[in-house]
Amino acid sequence: MALTIANPGIQYSLRIPAHRFRQGERDVFSFALDLATLSGLLPERVDEDVVKDANRRLTVSHAKNIQRYLLNERSNWVLGALLLGIAPDAVEFNGYPDENGQRSENFGELRIRGDKKSTMKIFDGQHRRRAIADALEELGNDVHQTEKLETLRSTSVPVVLYVEEDIKALRQMFADASKTKPIEGNTVTRFDERDAFNLTAMHLSEHSNLFAGRVEMERTTVRRASECLIAINQLAATLKTVDVGYSGRVSRERNDDHMLDLDSLHERCLTWADDFMPSARQEYEDLMAGETDNSEIPKLRPTTFAFNASVIRILAGCYFEWTKGGDDWKPLADFIRQSSLVPGRNEGEGSLLVEAGVVVPGGTTPLPRAQEVKGAINHIVTEARKAGK
Repeated sequence: MALTIANPGIQYSLRIPAHRFRQGERDVFSFALDLATLSGLLPERVDEDVVKDANRRLTVSHAKNIQRYLLNERSNWVLGALLLGIAPDAVEFNGYPDENGQRSENFGELRIRGDKKSTMKIFDGQHRRRAIADALEELGNDVHQTEKLETLRSTSVPVVLYVEEDIKALRQMFADASKTKPIEGNTVTRFDERDAFNLTAMHLSEHSNLFAGRVEMERTTVRRASECLIAINQLAATLKTVDVGYSGRVSRERNDDHMLDLDSLHERCLTWADDFMPSARQEYEDLMAGETDNSEIPKLRPTTFAFNASVIRILAGCYFEWTKGGDDWKPLADFIRQSSLVPGRNEGEGSLLVEAGVVVPGGTTPLPRAQEVKGAINHIVTEARKAGK
């Protein structure tokens, strides 16, 4: 697109400093817009009932989650850039002159014509756009939130504007832009500090006598040759099991409560890790006492399920089910300690996990399906209660 000097008779809906560059065969402009200006530039409400233009169908719950994030999270929220397409005749670019009067091809004032702005299409960012509009509307309807409304209206999001109006091309661009690598569970656990269980997993990885130095940080699962017991994301999921059970879900409200009193959550999880677990299995006691070195864990894996991350979570589920009514966990620990966790035992030969149905007779790996795991937890707790009578 050639540089143009705007016609003074044309009305513009936006005039803003921008960086102009090329991607492929397209001109692209990048700039930032405060949320109030964005709402004026893209006033049409994103509709969940139809697939419009170059977007997938809107998922209202996803937009609501972003809306809550904007309204309720700390002031250091972050939103990625909105990606838009626009017709070539709707934009003009006036490059800034240098000291010699030569106009820059890359930095200048972008102008979007008021009679053409309706040609602008979102091809990535519709959930953010809907969340922004709904957040501003919600605050605007509350006379007590005037200050928060003005603060939000004045904050900005990045915008990347592609000079492209063909819907098929925009749809392909959306598909191309969406081929991103998901964030691995271990990275989320290490980086997301708004989740109380992520923080507690990191705390145990440093302060638990059982888990410190034995948590895999770089992978989402533990390799057979690893000297670790569990991956950090698996530990976070296991600690949720300690708190709400294997089938339970941690609500936003419960997480918020834990965030206000992390010490209590840390203490409960440390009790499970450093008191219950070594009481329940000699293998964990030996690790904590230094009788077993971390380097021995890989060669011991074939002889005991105690070093299996799925079994550790099963033990967490048993701990929750046993203690949720306030019962002392020691009888449960005694029962598990007296049981066999040797892989490969046939049914009826005393292997706790075979009899619980989570390991097939002669098998060497626990079944990962939720039905078997829940059944194993119920079986172990039931048998422990019978043994205690």
